[in-house]
Amino acid sequence: MKKLLAIMILCLASVAQAQHRPHHHHHHHGGHNWGWVAPALIGGAIVYGLTHTPSPPPQTVVVVPPGYPVPPQGYRYDQILDANCSCYRWVLVQAY
Repeated sequence: MKKLLAIMILCLASVAQAQHRPHHHHHHHGGHNWGWVAPALIGGAIVYGLTHTPSPPPQTVVVVPPGYPVPPQGYRYDQILDANCSCYRWVLVQAY
């Protein structure tokens, strides 16, 4: 549906751009016709917004050491160095 709407908008924009003003054979010196830039940028932003699908959030992996229960909601297990014994211990810390 979004792609169909985007194609219709692009078609209408191209028809609107095809409607040009009559030329009176006046010579313009040093000027450039940049009138297409703003509609092209706006149209591109609209089409991108309609067709872009956001990526799903990354999956979280809960590491549970063997023999430990599943941590409560909002907490996780982490391995930290214990200064008393100079060994690593599994502790329950609040998830961020």
